[in-house]
Amino acid sequence: MERKGIKENAKLFFIVFCAAFLVALFISTCITLMLGHDALLLSELRNDAIFALFIGLVQMIWIGSDRNNKTYLIRTIVHFIVLLTGCTLLMIWFGWLPPSEFLITYYVGFIVAYIVIWVIFYQVNKKKWKEMNEKLNAYKKANKE
Repeated sequence: MERKGIKENAKLFFIVFCAAFLVALFISTCITLMLGHDALLLSELRNDAIFALFIGLVQMIWIGSDRNNKTYLIRTIVHFIVLLTGCTLLMIWFGWLPPSEFLITYYVGFIVAYIVIWVIFYQVNKKKWKEMNEKLNAYKKANKE
């Protein structure tokens, strides 16, 4: 059972890492093209990988968050704060943070993207919770008889 949990956690990390890396790579490529450069700098690839690694590790906060509504809410708040703070600090370090007149756009975009992704995952979890409750009720009913 323990081994299965480790595999599932590693799979979650890998999926999140790959998705975050591809998104960061896409954004870096678009910025590179908009600036008129011929190729993406190797340092940008490194930054994309570090960014994706951070997001993958932060995603591990979610592990076990589907046990009840209280832990789900607490982990959502912690996840959001850590992700927003970490992403902002990494973007400052990499020199990616937009000029001050675009900071509101960055934060609004970040919050909107977070909400959209959260709603999608919430709907998936809600379906999973419903299926688990149905199985539990069927099990209870079968054991009563």
